[in-house]
Amino acid sequence: MKYTFKVSPNYRTPLSTQQIMLELTLGILVVLSYNVYFYFTKVGTNYGFHAAYMILTSVAVAVLTEVVWALAFKKDVVKQLTSSFPWVTALLFVSMLTVSKPLYAVAIGSFVAIFIGKLIFGGFGHNIFNPAGVGRIFTELSFGGLVVTAFPDVVTGATPNTIMERLGWVIQDPTKVTAYLDQFGGLWHLFTGNYLGALGETNTLLILLVGIYLAIRGVLDWKVPAVFLSSIFVFAGIIALVQGMGWWYPVFHLFTGGVMFGAIFMLTDPVTSPTSITGRVIFAIGTALLVIVLRVKSNLPEGVIRSILFMNMMTPLIDQVTDGWQFKDVKKNLMKIGGVVLTSVATIVLIANLIHYIEPAKVVIPEMVIVLGDPLKIMDTVTEDMTEIVSRTDEGDIATFVISSKGYAVLYDEYAEDPKPNIFEIKINTVTKTVVNATYLTFSDTFKIGDKTNSEIFFNQFLNLDITNPDATIDTVTGSTYSSESSIRALKAAILALGQ
Repeated sequence: MKYTFKVSPNYRTPLSTQQIMLELTLGILVVLSYNVYFYFTKVGTNYGFHAAYMILTSVAVAVLTEVVWALAFKKDVVKQLTSSFPWVTALLFVSMLTVSKPLYAVAIGSFVAIFIGKLIFGGFGHNIFNPAGVGRIFTELSFGGLVVTAFPDVVTGATPNTIMERLGWVIQDPTKVTAYLDQFGGLWHLFTGNYLGALGETNTLLILLVGIYLAIRGVLDWKVPAVFLSSIFVFAGIIALVQGMGWWYPVFHLFTGGVMFGAIFMLTDPVTSPTSITGRVIFAIGTALLVIVLRVKSNLPEGVIRSILFMNMMTPLIDQVTDGWQFKDVKKNLMKIGGVVLTSVATIVLIANLIHYIEPAKVVIPEMVIVLGDPLKIMDTVTEDMTEIVSRTDEGDIATFVISSKGYAVLYDEYAEDPKPNIFEIKINTVTKTVVNATYLTFSDTFKIGDKTNSEIFFNQFLNLDITNPDATIDTVTGSTYSSESSIRALKAAILALGQ
C-alpha cells in the first residue's frame, strides 16, 4: 500500500511562532518609528508626542483586553499573552490611523480589533477576519469625522488619493500631472514617505525593505505580496494605457493608499488567507482587483483594507476550490489562476472605459461691495508653515505660481468640518519685477465673509506692484482680515521663491 503525505501549509520555516511574531513586531516598530520621527522633525513635537501616545494607547488597551479575557475564563494570563500576541494586532491597527485620531477613539478601535476581531472567534488562529483590519474599519466608520482639534491644519489635509478621486482618477495632461504630483514632492517623496498620511503606511521604501527582510527570514510568504503588487501595477497600467496616461500612474497606485503596507503586513496573515499556493495567488489577485475597482469607481479612495476583509470572507471558498495536492494538479491550478486573471483584466478594461478626468471646479463668487481696511506690509507676513508652492511655470518673462495659503478655514478650530487652504495663482514679470496678475483658483474660507477678498477692488492692488520694494503694502478687506492675509502671504511666498 502506498501512502501520500502533505506537509501542513502552516509549516513554512523552522522558526517558532514566538520568533516569527517577535521579528514581525520589530518590523512594524521600525516602520512606525519612522513616522513618529517624521512628525517630530518635520511637522511639530506635539504631533510626534501624539503619535507616540496613540501607539502606546493601542498596545495598552489590546494587552489589557487579553488580560481581562484570560481572567474571566480562568486562563493563565502569561500563556494567553504569549500565545495570542495582542501587541502585534495593536501595532498593525494603529499603523493604519492618521495622527488626527483622539486617544479615546484609538482605545475603542484597539479593543474592537482584539475582542470582536479575534477573541470572540476563539482567539489567535481562529479569527475569520484580520483583527487589525476590523479595528481599522470600525474606527473609520465610527470616528471618521473626529480629529484632534489642536491639529486642524495638518490632520484634515487631503491625501494623494482623495485629491486624485476628485479628479476622476484620470490626469492626461502632462502639465497637470506634474502640478498634481508636485503637491506631494513628486513620486520620490511618495516613495520615501515625506508626506502626511497614516502612521505606518506612507514610507513605501522602508516597508518594502522590511518586507524583504521578513521574507528572507521566512516570517512571511513573499509570493503573496509579489503577486498582489504585480497585479496592482498591471491593472493600473491597463487603465493608464486605455486613458493615455504615462507610467507614473501604476507607480502612483503602488506608492499610495497603504498598498505596500497591506501587501507586507496584512495580506500575509496565514490565519485569514488560503492555505494552498494556488489559493494564495488567487487571493492576492482578487484583492488587487478590488483595490483598483474600489478606488476608481467608488467613494473609497484607499480601498486596501476593505478589499482584504472582503477576500478574508472568500478564503473558505477559495480553499474549497483549490483543495488538493498542489504539485499533482498543476495544470488545473494554472487554469484556475488563468481564469481569475482573464476575468480581472476584462473587468479592469471595462472600468478603464468608464472613468474620465474631472476638471476641478473654480469658485465663482458674485461681486460685492467691499471696504478696504488697514494696510499690511507684504514682507511682514509670516509664510513659514503657512504657504506651499504647488507649482511654478515660466513662459518668457512671466513666472506663474500656484500657491496654497492657509486662511481662516484651517487656522481656527471653530470652523466647519474638512477645512482646506486657499489656492492662488500669481503671475510676476521677472524682468520688470512687477506683479502681472493675482487671483483665487480655489477659495476655502467663509462664504459671504472671507469671499469679499475675491474682488477686483482688492486684487487690483496687486497689479504692477514692485516686488523689490520692501515697504510695499496691501490694504486688507474690512471683515475679511484672515482671508486678506492669506492672499498677501501667497504673494510673499512667490516673491521669496524668485529670490527677491
